Amino acid sequence: MMNFENRIQKYNSVLTENDRKIIRYIAANKDAIISKTITDLSEEIHVSPASITRFCKKIDFDSFQQMKYSLKKDLSQTKKTDNTFEIIYNYYQSIIKSTEQFITEEQTARIVHLIIHANNVLFCGIGNSGLIANEFNSRIQRMGIVSQATTDAHGMLMKSALLEEKDLIICFSNSGQTKSVVDSAKLAKENNATTIAITNYEDTLLTKLADEVVLISSYKYIDDEKFINTQIPGLFLLDLLTYKLLNNEELMENRKKTLRAISEFG
Repeated sequence: MMNFENRIQKYNSVLTENDRKIIRYIAANKDAIISKTITDLSEEIHVSPASITRFCKKIDFDSFQQMKYSLKKDLSQTKKTDNTFEIIYNYYQSIIKSTEQFITEEQTARIVHLIIHANNVLFCGIGNSGLIANEFNSRIQRMGIVSQATTDAHGMLMKSALLEEKDLIICFSNSGQTKSVVDSAKLAKENNATTIAITNYEDTLLTKLADEVVLISSYKYIDDEKFINTQIPGLFLLDLLTYKLLNNEELMENRKKTLRAISEFG
């Protein structure tokens, strides 16, 4: 079952201000919510019970009771500690588990197929998303796949404008609104290239242009302002895709060849 935070992330585009009022209260009072009735909650938030019921259904819970059960389950899996190593370990584990709820074996298989059969793969991303783009590009180049990464806005637009029908562009943007990445996806679509969007939100400018949308968990749902790692979900996805790509004997052999060349002459 998808957890509460992932449901908020997935259905973000259809949430109203009233819904966000409910979310803010629940996020700040998870422990207390479990023992409350829908009437208790509506009085404390100053919304109607019907509004809470609509909110629950909007984020794909059958009922208020099912949402409470989900919150209770999440809390039971949360380990409280003052040990820094355990805190960070628990955050990593939480983010990976959340991302796992968005990604399927079938989707990763489709993406691997697209990468292998593309004439050229272009990775795009700005800032931290650009770091993920560069990392994925480095990995698949060592497998002999023709690819390039760009993290510069102008370079992104120029390379996207030159894409062709059998090319693939993979766009990384947590918000799904990064202008240069969205514009690059538009150019790719005009050239009939295939577009994959890797993002936190489903209904955005970027996802509307994509042939395949991969949702990954947002670090923002970790309620700790000292934890600022935005890259874990993306790297987890990269590891999944890399592992599947290397099931291909030719790609594995190419990787061994490139590593031997670097070891011998690098």
